[in-house]
Amino acid sequence: MNDQLEMLATAIKAYGLDPKTLILEMELPQNYHGDRHFKINIDGGCFSARFISDNRYQHDVFVKLTEPVLAEQMRFIDFLHQNNIPFMRRKATASGSNYIQLIWNETEYRFFLFEWMDGRHITHCTETVAYQFGQLARKLHTVSSTYQSKLPKQSHLEGSKKYLHMLKEAAATSNLSEQNESILSNYLNQVEEHIQIAYTTNLEFVMQSDLNPLNILWDEQETITGIIDFEHIGYTDRIEGLAWLIKWYSRTDGLGSHNVSPKLAQCLLEGYEAEDFLTSESWDRLRSLLWLTGCLNWGFTGKARTLITNPEAHAQLTDHLNIYLQRGEKLMALVSQ
Repeated sequence: MNDQLEMLATAIKAYGLDPKTLILEMELPQNYHGDRHFKINIDGGCFSARFISDNRYQHDVFVKLTEPVLAEQMRFIDFLHQNNIPFMRRKATASGSNYIQLIWNETEYRFFLFEWMDGRHITHCTETVAYQFGQLARKLHTVSSTYQSKLPKQSHLEGSKKYLHMLKEAAATSNLSEQNESILSNYLNQVEEHIQIAYTTNLEFVMQSDLNPLNILWDEQETITGIIDFEHIGYTDRIEGLAWLIKWYSRTDGLGSHNVSPKLAQCLLEGYEAEDFLTSESWDRLRSLLWLTGCLNWGFTGKARTLITNPEAHAQLTDHLNIYLQRGEKLMALVSQ
């Protein structure tokens, strides 16, 4: 028995399942957070087996997955099922716990088991995909708007401010050229302007998970079959969440591309019926939030910080900033009142 199969066999015993019937069908690609995710078959039934690591990020922008947070996330999953939202169905341990803890290769994990959901990811969006996803997102937000949780309510702008601080801190101790210093200063000024425009005290918090295309499953008829992310379940402001959805579902050439389509953004907003609640002030705020989703995320911030702090990489900094300035213009052009 190999290392993976042995660990899975040990884990599923806590769920009252027979390891003798265990078949490891595949391991899904690992991501930057260090989790391990497998598709397994037990006595003819397929499951999603997830080993969730303790230290998942290089920063503290996201809420740490403590035991109380995980308990709230599992409770929300049950609520979604009760309200006909197609979320993956969890399986409790034989003792009724949400998960078990174990150590694998000197790393501590929390092990979760979910019923497997079939489907495919669509990352090159179409008008139909954008519209249908808008409908699902609106249904999810409407259902969850009445849900009460103990999870923290915090604006995404708090994360933006942390990223901004990281960049300023890196720049303060780096010997940049006059050109690099000028373009970086201009970029950080734009960041501050967009944070100011996006700021409001009138936040409308709803519960959701990470709804990026890699967490949504579709069938061959382009109908949504399931949502498969639980690790990021938490409160988000409705308009802040909508900005991320527009960025993701207006992409025409896949996740790695900065090419976006105003028509796809319009389809998503129509499916969401965004006109119901977006005011003139909300549209201005939404445009700045869109800029921040694309130009001050961890992908941008992590690389920019590396380029700033590494003298041998300073020559690449201007190109990096210019690429994201162009991206910001494209993102802001996606929505108009």
